Amino acid sequence: MKLDKKEVKKLADLAKLELSDKELGTYQKQLGDILSYADKINKLEIDDIRESLTGVRESDVVPPRPDVVQKSDPQAIEQASLNKDNYVKAANVFEK
Repeated sequence: MKLDKKEVKKLADLAKLELSDKELGTYQKQLGDILSYADKINKLEIDDIRESLTGVRESDVVPPRPDVVQKSDPQAIEQASLNKDNYVKAANVFEK
């Protein structure tokens, strides 16, 4: 899509930009390129494409494994540097 300098000047005025004639020419070309690309995107046939939030097919998603409660190895707890009453005590990760 082609924009003339008058249209670019009006857009610059709306955006409160003061542009020189050289800058008007630069923006005219750049805005024209952007609008041409947007026009190409608008012409794409996407009716047969299923919408997706992630871009990953459902068949490629591995279901999460179930949570299973297991008893800890008592020897591992004994060897932990910070253990208290058969539990491993973790250092505080949040500031007080």
